[in-house]
Amino acid sequence: MKKLIMSVVALVAALLVPSSTFASGWDYLGEETLYSNGAESHVYDSTGGDYKICRDPYVGPAGKLKVELWEYDPDSYNDYVGTRYIERGKCGYFWGISKFVDGGNEAEFFAKSRTDSDMHLIFFD
Repeated sequence: MKKLIMSVVALVAALLVPSSTFASGWDYLGEETLYSNGAESHVYDSTGGDYKICRDPYVGPAGKLKVELWEYDPDSYNDYVGTRYIERGKCGYFWGISKFVDGGNEAEFFAKSRTDSDMHLIFFD
């Protein structure tokens, strides 16, 4: 009987945790809210490969908001990576960004808001 109860508990626990938590392959880097056009996020490092920025499903308007990704360069101009238009609860993907990895074996990415609306962004590598 004890084995049956433990099996049921394990099954219930497995069903409560979304499978994407285990199979996503994305590393959470951090999150923050940007409040105005031109606002910049903190720098979130990447080791290359792919990069993902998601919008919180509850902050800002329901439509797509313009988000730019930049690579911070302390010795020169920042490098423009790309633009994504991201809806609430959706993600923008930047594929194959390894060319931005520099001498420190990391790329230092930050997002820039291109809208006057609030947006809460979540960063993944």
